[in-house]
Amino acid sequence: MGQRKSLLVLTLLLLCNLAFAQDLDQFHPRHKFWDTTNKALFLSHAALETVDFGVTHRNLSNGGQEVDPMARALCQSGTAGQAVFFGGRMAGVLALSYLLHRTGHHRLERMFPLYVSGDSSYGVAYSFAHQQDAKKPR
Repeated sequence: MGQRKSLLVLTLLLLCNLAFAQDLDQFHPRHKFWDTTNKALFLSHAALETVDFGVTHRNLSNGGQEVDPMARALCQSGTAGQAVFFGGRMAGVLALSYLLHRTGHHRLERMFPLYVSGDSSYGVAYSFAHQQDAKKPR
C-alpha cells in the first residue's frame, strides 16, 4: 500500500507541475486544433485502438476474459459492445483534447493523447502476451 500512496503523490505533483506550466503557454503562439501534430497524435492513437480492438476481439472470441473492469461489460457483450468501448475511448480522447485546447491548456492538449496512447500500447502488449489459441475442433 505504501508504494501505491507514493505513486499517487508523485502523480499529483506531476499534474500540479503541468497545470502550473500552462502559464508559460502565453509565450507560445496559438495553433489550430487540427494542426499536423494533433493529426499525428490522433492518428497514432486511433491505430493503437484499432489494434487493441482486433486483438481483444480475437482473444474474447476464443474464450479469453476481459481483465479491465471498466471495459468488461461492453467487451464481453460481443463485437458491437467492443466497438462502442474502443470507439468511445477514441471519441473521449478527441473531446478532452479539444476541451483542453479551447481552455488554453495546449501542453496538456498534446500530452493527454500521448498518455492514453501509452495505456492503449499496454493493452495491446498485454493482449498479445496473453493470446488465446483458436478453438481446436475435437
